[in-house]
Amino acid sequence: MKEVQILKGMITSGVNNLYNNYPHIDKLNVFPVPDGDTGTNMNLTCTNGYSEIENEDFDSIGSLMTKFARGLVMGARGNSGVIFSQIIKGFANGMKDQETLNLATWKAAFAQAKEVAYAAVMKPVEGTILTVIRQTSEYVNSIESEMDTEAFWNSVIEAANVSLDNTPELLPPLKEVGVVDSGGFGLVKFLEGIQHFAINLKPIEKLKKLEENTGGNIEMAIEDEFGYCTEAIVLLNDDLIGKLKVETVRTTFEQYGNTSIVAVMDNDILKVHTHALMPGQILTYLQQFGEFKTIKVENMTLQAERHVSDTTGETGSGAKEAAQKQRTLSNDVATIAVVRSRGMVNYFKDELNVDYVIDGGPKMNPSTNDFLQAIEAVNAKTVYVFPNDGNVLLAAKQAKDLEKMSKVIVLETKTIPQGITGYLNLDPEESTKKNESNIAKAIKSVTSVSINKAARDATIDGVKIVEGQYMMIVDKKVTIATNSLTEIFSRSLAKFITSKTEIITVFTGADASFKDINDLRKYLDENHDVEYEVVDGGQEVYSFIMGIE
Repeated sequence: MKEVQILKGMITSGVNNLYNNYPHIDKLNVFPVPDGDTGTNMNLTCTNGYSEIENEDFDSIGSLMTKFARGLVMGARGNSGVIFSQIIKGFANGMKDQETLNLATWKAAFAQAKEVAYAAVMKPVEGTILTVIRQTSEYVNSIESEMDTEAFWNSVIEAANVSLDNTPELLPPLKEVGVVDSGGFGLVKFLEGIQHFAINLKPIEKLKKLEENTGGNIEMAIEDEFGYCTEAIVLLNDDLIGKLKVETVRTTFEQYGNTSIVAVMDNDILKVHTHALMPGQILTYLQQFGEFKTIKVENMTLQAERHVSDTTGETGSGAKEAAQKQRTLSNDVATIAVVRSRGMVNYFKDELNVDYVIDGGPKMNPSTNDFLQAIEAVNAKTVYVFPNDGNVLLAAKQAKDLEKMSKVIVLETKTIPQGITGYLNLDPEESTKKNESNIAKAIKSVTSVSINKAARDATIDGVKIVEGQYMMIVDKKVTIATNSLTEIFSRSLAKFITSKTEIITVFTGADASFKDINDLRKYLDENHDVEYEVVDGGQEVYSFIMGIE
């Protein structure tokens, strides 16, 4: 069996094993709120990456891993998904010029995985997936001589599990709840899938019935793209055979703002597939390398428009019209915000007039590609992005790094209330530096409150929580857990409403009853002389989300 086939089998087995375990990974993710989504994010990230290589043939282990990594980056969801995509990108960097899966190759792969993953995070936290990849890399690079395949992978998995088991000792919240890090657990399961194939030369099969996932239904966005499906086979000029780098072609396509990029070298031919707004630009670029054998260009505009309307939260014709235009950046400034429900989409669009709203769903896990499509649709020179959730920041920043035309500013809004305050303090006439400074100051004035039912027993921030109780989180810290919403209002919410409070914005969730909402209104009317606005958010997970200013 060829090395590239072995590597593809390893990847297949790793992806399948992660899929088999993702509901359990979700259950491990109890910090800071026990409503886990790490497994879901990692599985969706892997699924997108694998779809890019599943039906493709590759001529080297480097090109295979590079394509897999690219797919992961484009589909990365949440912090866990983005960090995992960077680990695989590191593997691709280490394997770039390698031909065999020997010890030297794996040393380079693991070393680069550690470096790239840590570089992606501004403030790395030990006791997480980062620790597991770092310590596993350090073990692999400590091996001094070749080992047989079985012994090598058994020792790698042993080292990874030792690191994983130690994560509670490095991150107190994990030890408090009594679990290992969920992202690290997911990485180990992926590596265990690789181990299985390396020893048995057959992948772990996907299970037909998975462990029950109590985290709720997952909304999966359909990630189709705009423009023209453009394919070509080029018969290379003799002086380019073996010399033209496929990475050069991919990089150029990225600079053009293209998506769904596939570029494969096969001896004397270059085969490409991409979705482009200007297919003529692609064909002109390719013609310099030789003669065309085949060309195919198909218009995808109507299909793309339908999918953008259905899956991104755009309800008007503005995004459709922008998608049909070539990217001339006709707008000076535009705004993009991420929310967690259809009701919030309507509020941000109709009441706040945000240009483009991405419905991140209950898990708030839009992909990098969702952001790239939104940036393309608003067609502006400067684009301000309001992620409105800490788990969304990395995906937004990944899109910022990949975007080649618009200047993208990712604001550090980590809650829906911060997003509202941040947007209202944006001045399109000011410089980006001034706006970033003003918004950073403004969001410090808002108190972000959320109330939801606990999915499991836990003790967080010193508060004992019983499954099914209402719990209140203020600025990411649990303040109370009780069976009574009225008690939450009077005992905890009251502490954060002062004489300086000017307005309270309340988003009601899907499970908030008419009585629950009336109880909140009655409490505010009878106890506080404050203006408040109640919005039908319809969000899942959280009965109430509030911003106190």
